[in-house]
Amino acid sequence: MAGAPPPNQQTELPTLVRNFVHYDNLASNYSKQASGARHLRNDYESKIIHALRANNMEHAIIQVSGAQLKCTEEKSAPSLTLPRLQQYLDKYYAQKGTGVNETEAILRFIRLQKANDTQTVACLKKISIPTNIPPPPPVPTNGDRLLR
Repeated sequence: MAGAPPPNQQTELPTLVRNFVHYDNLASNYSKQASGARHLRNDYESKIIHALRANNMEHAIIQVSGAQLKCTEEKSAPSLTLPRLQQYLDKYYAQKGTGVNETEAILRFIRLQKANDTQTVACLKKISIPTNIPPPPPVPTNGDRLLR
């Protein structure tokens, strides 16, 4: 974290660590909950669309509290990954018909540029440990003294 100031005193470090672990766990739990909620929402969406189509009601507008639900079609382009870029370049050179396919050279150049643009960023990595280890002692309060 480049923007965070270093701890002013040795006693701040345990608080910073506890806060990091707390918010890391919170973010992980919310991420899992959000992922699960999106999965369930998508399941219900599929079931509703299937039911609307089965009953020839694709153009129906469903009124719910504070909103309307309407079945629409959206275009979704696939993300541009290096394997997909290779497929597109191969198609391009096949259509061009000159016999010279520079796909490998282009992708080699892109991979080299990507490796050169890679940055090293310092971060904390949380490694899970077995749960049979006793919990750490409580963090000292203002009245307690740290052993040196």
